[in-house]
Amino acid sequence: MPIDNDDLQLFQIIYAQNPDKPMEFIQEEVLKAKQALLENSNLLAAQAASEVAAAEKKTQSFVELKKSDLMLKSRAEIDEAIGDDHITCCICNRKMNSLGAHLKRVHHVDPKDYVRVCGYPEGTKLMGRTLLEKARANVERALSMRKKNRNMGAESYDPS
Repeated sequence: MPIDNDDLQLFQIIYAQNPDKPMEFIQEEVLKAKQALLENSNLLAAQAASEVAAAEKKTQSFVELKKSDLMLKSRAEIDEAIGDDHITCCICNRKMNSLGAHLKRVHHVDPKDYVRVCGYPEGTKLMGRTLLEKARANVERALSMRKKNRNMGAESYDPS
């Protein structure tokens, strides 16, 4: 049986650790190591297949939302769905801080499709007004800090 490069490396490693052991022991240890590597390889392949399956499940296609799917149907109800501290889902009537993840996870609906079917203006953020203002303030603060850090870096730069 031919010896491949991997087998030779395993043999060298095991022999270096056990120079005083008989050759039968070294050969047995090489076989055990090869078996462990094979099992590990199979385990990693199964894990990768499982992750691919989970990713495919996550990326399942959205269902088409129709006006008839909405619990809140009148223009007044839909307009009142976005409140200060919450937003009400027009499909299931649940109140929460924001709807993006809820629409995808529970209803398998694209948030852009939801905005269109509900009749909200394009680009409407699906969150309560208070949360939206906090998010905007955080973005403003982050942009301000980046600008400040860039300016400080330019002032401290000395090309000489």
